Amino acid sequence: MPFPKFPRGLVWASTTALLALAGGALATAIGLPAAWLMGAMIAVGLAAIADLPVGLPNRLREVAFLLLGISIGSSVTPGIIGELRAWPGSILLLFISIAATILVSSTYLQRVHGWDRTTARFASMPGAFSSVAIIAAESDADLPRVILAQSLRVFTLVALMPPILSLANGGAAPGSPADLPEVNSAIEAISVFLASAVLALVLNRLKVPAGTFLGAMVTSAALHATGLVHGRFPPALVILGFVATGAVIGARFRGTTLTTVMRTLPGASVSILLALLVSALFATLGTWLLGLPFGQLWLALAPGGVEAMAAMALVLNLEPAFVGAHHILRILALNLVGPVWLRGKGRN
Repeated sequence: MPFPKFPRGLVWASTTALLALAGGALATAIGLPAAWLMGAMIAVGLAAIADLPVGLPNRLREVAFLLLGISIGSSVTPGIIGELRAWPGSILLLFISIAATILVSSTYLQRVHGWDRTTARFASMPGAFSSVAIIAAESDADLPRVILAQSLRVFTLVALMPPILSLANGGAAPGSPADLPEVNSAIEAISVFLASAVLALVLNRLKVPAGTFLGAMVTSAALHATGLVHGRFPPALVILGFVATGAVIGARFRGTTLTTVMRTLPGASVSILLALLVSALFATLGTWLLGLPFGQLWLALAPGGVEAMAAMALVLNLEPAFVGAHHILRILALNLVGPVWLRGKGRN
């Protein structure tokens, strides 16, 4: 009896999921920080660079972002509400750090590595990956170089920041482990999931950046803050959200040729480290001025993707709602200002 034939897309989606789970499990066994996220990202990223057609279907990716947003929203506590008085100051630092990051990184790429102005600026945009790719495609930027630099940025931040923060805290995860409330009941979990999905659909229809993640986070935060729902989302579902998010980041390296990698990697790597240093300096300043924890503020200001940075905050006990809210604001700002500032910039 012949074996049934499965659609090629389903086979590679299943392979991607298995790779991501295996990578996350291995990273967990080794004891890496943010293990499920980082391990999944590295495993799928290596497969993508090897030119394997890895990737997850869009619907599965959106479900992952929905689970991640719900998990982060459920972390809203009275302590976070009490920190709201410091948010105006941290948001001001965020906007200044965005400008400083783009200026430092793009200037370095232009003057040291000879990148043209348009490509350098798109490659230096700290986040809003999808919007940057869309706008860059309509400009005269070197699109493969921009996509690779942006993908490498998220990959590098997820790989470097957890161990750096752990070392800064004497080898332990930063922050103190939260007193986790009991897990949501089945009825509560389903209710939160459905309510979050409804708002996510609305925001996606309105083309709001990171609409799925934002809708889930806002809905979950509101339900938990008002006391209508108590407890955390089931841990197994949270882990699946981390694994899928890592797989999405790793799959972005599909289609990158060795030539593109070799001519992009030297400049992009240093520019990313410069961006990371700029955000760390602003986080240090914010810690001194606002009294907020350095790790929490650094993740909020770091030039990474909203889902990845918020996921790291969640696993490192660094107020993910605070981090996620700042990255949402950064994406909104970049989407408003980016097209006006960058569209039509010519090559030098």
